[in-house]
Amino acid sequence: MKAIKIFSIILFSSAVIFSGCGLKKMVKKQSQVTYSVTPNPLEAHGGKMTMEIKGSYPQKYFHKKANVTITPFIKTDDGKKVDLQPIKLKGEKATGDGQTISFKNGGSFSSSQTVDYNPSYATCILAGTSVANLKTKSATFDEVYFGEGTIATSERVTTNPNLGYKKDATNGSYLVFADHGYTGKQIATKVGLIYYELNKDNLNWNVPLNKTEESKQALKELMPFMDKYPEIIGIDITGWASPEGELDRNQELSGNRSKTAQGWFEKEYDKYIKDRAKAEKVKPADLKKDIKFTLEDKGEDWDGFLSAMSASSIKEKDQIINVIRSQADRDQRQQQIRNMIAIYNEIDNILPDLRRAIIKISCTDAKTDEEIARLSSEHPDSLSLPELLYSASLTSDVKTKATVFESAMKLFPDDYRAYNDLGCIKAYEKDKDGAKQLFDKANSLSPNNGVILNNIGVLALMNKDYEAAKQAFEESEKAGFSQSYNNGVLDVKNGDYAAAASKMASTKCDYNLALNQVLSKNYTGAKSTLDCITDKTADDYYLLAIVAARTSNESDIYKNLKEACSMNATYKIQAAKDMEFKKYKDNSGFKDAIK
Repeated sequence: MKAIKIFSIILFSSAVIFSGCGLKKMVKKQSQVTYSVTPNPLEAHGGKMTMEIKGSYPQKYFHKKANVTITPFIKTDDGKKVDLQPIKLKGEKATGDGQTISFKNGGSFSSSQTVDYNPSYATCILAGTSVANLKTKSATFDEVYFGEGTIATSERVTTNPNLGYKKDATNGSYLVFADHGYTGKQIATKVGLIYYELNKDNLNWNVPLNKTEESKQALKELMPFMDKYPEIIGIDITGWASPEGELDRNQELSGNRSKTAQGWFEKEYDKYIKDRAKAEKVKPADLKKDIKFTLEDKGEDWDGFLSAMSASSIKEKDQIINVIRSQADRDQRQQQIRNMIAIYNEIDNILPDLRRAIIKISCTDAKTDEEIARLSSEHPDSLSLPELLYSASLTSDVKTKATVFESAMKLFPDDYRAYNDLGCIKAYEKDKDGAKQLFDKANSLSPNNGVILNNIGVLALMNKDYEAAKQAFEESEKAGFSQSYNNGVLDVKNGDYAAAASKMASTKCDYNLALNQVLSKNYTGAKSTLDCITDKTADDYYLLAIVAARTSNESDIYKNLKEACSMNATYKIQAAKDMEFKKYKDNSGFKDAIK
């Protein structure tokens, strides 16, 4: 039954007791008193409903010694009654608290009330009862109707987060995957050295430096190192000479040394491949890799000599270095070195290290994206954690991502990233309990992590636990994760629309941005924001219908409501009760849109 019908019926008082003609007259003429409430319908903002209840009394109505108490109340559809703060009025000569109403001139009152919003207030009735007292007598007036229903559009803040990485989280709420740490091709290198006698370029394994365990081990490791990588970038061989000989000869020596080193390497590689092929019972050609050699003859290693001299224990090393550097040309430098060798025997210990060929192998574990994706499914244990987590970024299929993260959790249980990432999937799929457990585990492994704290905050938003969300976002921001948008959402929920607009200034084509624009009465901006959303949801269409209702665009109301209801049937029930559409509820277009 409509509220206007209920409270327009004059109820003959069943509890009117009057003293003299004072109260009797007030009861008899009570219909002359007018009441209003602003706004009407009521509105919820920041989880509160603030209203101003006003009343106006005619001249020669309010008894000079009477006291009146008006008790406003909210009555819900299910019959529950919630009393608001009483409004106290008094005549000019009455004692006690309350606003004074003149008998001769009449008067008015105004009372501001704020109550917590409750979803049951969406279709409520705001009414009031009045009791007048005069000396020992009292009179109860008919219930009066102030208004009905509450516009609760501010409560339509939603959190339907996207999935992505930190770099993506610039427009809207995001459940953020951890940085996988995979950087693509990783170049690995291995170096071995072959040393030569003075003025010679032939191989001599009896050279003392070639006989050290360190030198022998470095050369021994070259072949297995090269063999374990799928791709050989190249082998650089650089020949050097010590700077005490003839310039041209030293240049020739350095070139020949690089060539003899290449010859040794090729011979050793062939032997290594034959031995391996025999052991594996395959053809050597099946195992042998193409190798690109780059040879360079550097000539005399002056920099190496000066560096070794600087690191030596020779007391006069600084003077020696200065003398050599002061020479105008190479011939003079070489002569000075020869002079120094005659004086300082220690120099003989420096020069042999400079007569060498440096063999540098560069390889890469260059798996293709296709190979990484395949291995993540078939043999996840063959991938490193960065590779495994990276493989999840190669697919948009949520179930495949989840499988990858589950594998990563089993293989790398002490790393927070897989727990965090699987938690994002769980939250995205609305498994909130599962997501919480995973985020808590990730947080225990990596405390004060901005990404994890962001996800904990977004999950709290999804659960409408706004205090927990606020705390998580504050901690995330301290850890270096910008939370402008998410804090803007909290501002919308708290009714601070100006702050929300500032924090969402860089946001585009977003539902919550549009909602804030509606609540700020920027309907043109709200429509533009919603129109640019590519894949609209039922929420988007419903908000477009609200914009249309507020701008009196009937055709758009029905068109957008129909879309919203077809995508989400619960909107049929919501729209029927929503005070945003109060003026249109009896229209056939409205009824057709929500049927």
